[in-house]
Amino acid sequence: MSATARSLRIGTLVAAVLTGSAAPAVGQLPDPWVVPRGALRVSFEPSYLNFDEWFDAAGDRLPLGAYLSADTLGVGLLPTLAPAEAAVRAISGDATFRFNAGAFRARLDADIRRFPFSVALGLSSRLTFTATVPLVTTRVQGAATLDTTDADAGVNLASSLGRAGARDSIVALFAELDAAAAALESGIASGSFGCPSGPTCDQARALLDRVRTLRSDLSTLAGIPGLTTGDGSSPAPPFAPLAASAAGQAVTQAIADVSAELTTLGLTALANGYALPTAPSSAASVDGILAGGDFGYGLGPLSPAETVKLSGLGDIEVGLRYALAQGPRLRAVLGLLARLPTGKRDDPGNLLDLATGDRQPDVMVSLDAALEPGARLGMWLGASYTLQLPDRLSRRVTPADQPIALPASEAIVDRNLGDILRVSLHPTLRLTPTFRAFVSAFYSRKGADQYSVSGQPVTALDTLTAMETWGFGAGLWYRADRGRRGPALPLEAGLAYDAAFFGNGGTTPKIGRLGFSLRLYYRLWGGSVPAPAGTAN
Repeated sequence: MSATARSLRIGTLVAAVLTGSAAPAVGQLPDPWVVPRGALRVSFEPSYLNFDEWFDAAGDRLPLGAYLSADTLGVGLLPTLAPAEAAVRAISGDATFRFNAGAFRARLDADIRRFPFSVALGLSSRLTFTATVPLVTTRVQGAATLDTTDADAGVNLASSLGRAGARDSIVALFAELDAAAAALESGIASGSFGCPSGPTCDQARALLDRVRTLRSDLSTLAGIPGLTTGDGSSPAPPFAPLAASAAGQAVTQAIADVSAELTTLGLTALANGYALPTAPSSAASVDGILAGGDFGYGLGPLSPAETVKLSGLGDIEVGLRYALAQGPRLRAVLGLLARLPTGKRDDPGNLLDLATGDRQPDVMVSLDAALEPGARLGMWLGASYTLQLPDRLSRRVTPADQPIALPASEAIVDRNLGDILRVSLHPTLRLTPTFRAFVSAFYSRKGADQYSVSGQPVTALDTLTAMETWGFGAGLWYRADRGRRGPALPLEAGLAYDAAFFGNGGTTPKIGRLGFSLRLYYRLWGGSVPAPAGTAN
């Protein structure tokens, strides 16, 4: 896939997933009831969300790992290769050279397991207080492959991943080039080589420039701290050209040409060559590059030995619900909810972990309604708008086409996640006085996120963060609010599945969601239970 289609990181893909309370809870219809006055409702509504695909800006489905994959593994995923790539171009004279370590594929599968414990207290016949404490476990299973059929690069042997002795021979070559440069400079200054005006002197001066340039380019290619032309602080490039490749042969020939010219001037030939890899890299080597100290990325592996998991509190929610209508044919409840920043954020140094919550405050307004003009058929609907408020957090600031970034790019950013609108329709069929079967159709839209550092917009993090999703589902809902002696406190339970069938915006996850709901009611104060609304006699 093209680089511009890749996303920032897996956390960006689920910016709207963890605010799932903006929709009706999985396993239930929209909730067009309030809790009776003086009653306490205790709810347990676990859900399982899974996704291994996402929709791109055009609405096409792509594997979740596509944003960390590349047809040619090189600068696009590993930006520290750029200086080494420029050095190889200078040595070989090939301005089109690009590192290609092979076709790299990251396969990811993610799921979110929510275990929300909720209470609702009937403050009056129309007003209910609600609170939800979600326990959340997020998991990402990752595996990577590298097809080296067309590769022309392998692991940089000057790094810690190189074979024994390779680094020493490269260091020895640099020492010889330094000695050759010193001998040429001294000879030119002392009048050797026919200097200052003879043709051999011009040859010596040109050779001195070539030795210094070659030494500089090879140092950039090696990236050995303390031996580079700079301060030695730059991370080592992960790859070098394969010895048998055109670029590798050009590097070897450039060293041989300098060595031969040194001998024509009566100087010592170079005894060492530059150690180039003879075999392509591997997926395991890529993980070593991401985690290795030489390369500077400071990231976790893309093929972890164990599933990457985060567990903890999600974002706690508190709210009020007010009954606008509670008749047998029409019921409607207006809700106001505040989401608190209690979740656990993901680690900027891990490309695969998922947060347990957004950990920033939200305010949501919702409307749940049910229209049941007859005894069997009904139309229920849910609508909500979530205002996501600004917060501040640490992020690696990187363009959308470079999802892998160095720790130096990490900054404290001001974030304002896009607001979320969600609308759902649920045609229902009453099978018995207590059982309803339903199908669901939903639409959700999340606006683009906004990031800034010290008041300056960071558009690199805003890219591809708007989302639109259309989906469908079905389920069963049970509600019994009559006992043998008449009206009674309800008992509710449900089972449902829904899935996103289409999306766009750039990084919209294709989520499947399965959930169960159980609600138990207890009388705390007050007298008799009022006649239930919306149930058959």
